[in-house]
Amino acid sequence: MPMQDSPETDASPTALPKRTTPTWEMELLLSGATVFAMFQATQAMTAWGSGLIPRLAENPRMIFAVLFTYGNGALTLLTMTFALHLLLRAWWVALVGVDSVYPGGPRFERLRGGPIHRALMMRRWKPIPERVEATDNLATTVFALGISLAMILVPISVLVSLLFLVAMGVGWLLQRPDDTSTLFALLSVATFLPLMAAAMVDKRRGDKLAPDSWLRRACEKTLEFYSRVGMGRDSNPMVAVFQTHVGEKKGMLVVFAVMLAGMLGSTAGLALTRNQFGLGSYAAFPYPQRGMADSVDGRNYASMHEPGMVPAVPFVPAPVAKGDYLALVVPYVPALHGELFAGCGGNAASKALDADERERRRELLACVAKGFTVTLDGQPAPAPQWYADPRRDLRGLLYMLPVASLAPGRHELAVMPPEPGDERAKDEDVTLPWVIPFWR
Repeated sequence: MPMQDSPETDASPTALPKRTTPTWEMELLLSGATVFAMFQATQAMTAWGSGLIPRLAENPRMIFAVLFTYGNGALTLLTMTFALHLLLRAWWVALVGVDSVYPGGPRFERLRGGPIHRALMMRRWKPIPERVEATDNLATTVFALGISLAMILVPISVLVSLLFLVAMGVGWLLQRPDDTSTLFALLSVATFLPLMAAAMVDKRRGDKLAPDSWLRRACEKTLEFYSRVGMGRDSNPMVAVFQTHVGEKKGMLVVFAVMLAGMLGSTAGLALTRNQFGLGSYAAFPYPQRGMADSVDGRNYASMHEPGMVPAVPFVPAPVAKGDYLALVVPYVPALHGELFAGCGGNAASKALDADERERRRELLACVAKGFTVTLDGQPAPAPQWYADPRRDLRGLLYMLPVASLAPGRHELAVMPPEPGDERAKDEDVTLPWVIPFWR
């Protein structure tokens, strides 16, 4: 690793070690200036992604989920890099300071321990200057490797997005949009197979191929093409230098572990964001969920929603109903209700709002409403209306339920949505209705 000579003399008490990495000041400046912004950016992106993913239909949700995973993974990786780098640099500064205050290291003769312990410590002790240099080099390596691995995710995200868009286009041309995932897998194999084949031939037979043979020329052209588009081993110089110095197997293991940590951190952040109750020792306490008897779930009441929350479950204004009517909103969530909406002809393009279009929308509303079973104290609810709330970008069905004649006390709404077509959306028991108690 390139080093610099300190401008100070060796005898100066303020002199840094002569082999200090020359970029240490810029590293501290970048890490210190951006680490807190990176934490905030990661939290904001996680909250935004967790709210948007359920609101997308299957194909857009798949491509957004891939981009979100890589993008948020890169942000998480940079955040972890800057935080770890600051800790290492703080440890490095502390070591430099200790060596300046107490030069020469510990005075082993003053240890009160026994002779065996003292001999063990003397044998294992590394001089402070060696520790300073090792920590300095480690901090620079962490800084460079974290940034370079985050940059690796950029071309991967672009390539995956392009492949998915091509798969969506082919599926649309073939009128088989449900096969987009299969087409994407086939395109991915077709994209990476030439690179894998050329690398395998090069590794096993590269030294045996004649310089003018067609197979050698094909391998050279293939490897050169992938290198030009950012998928070659020389595309990231910092990773290449790191692997060739620490060993290819060890380097690959470190790279894989660091990238896995970034992806797991991104996934864990998304899971914690979706968990509105956060962490705590509440394993024995019943978790509120759909169909749970004798419970009040805050998700079912607008007065209990967090600011900025976009609900995905049915809700009423508050646990206590006031006035002659109670407004029940059943949000439309594409991940859960997209199949029902498409089956009713909801994907047809809207036209001018003439008499025919009004009739089509009435028929669409009646068809969608049949997919939901809504009862008030066991009695069927009146027909719903289309509902839109621009304050929260919310769409759905609105049921205005007459409650003026209800007796004082507890009453119960039951909402049975249609079974979602997307298996991955079944995060709760879909065989049970949403039960919303309220009081008059």
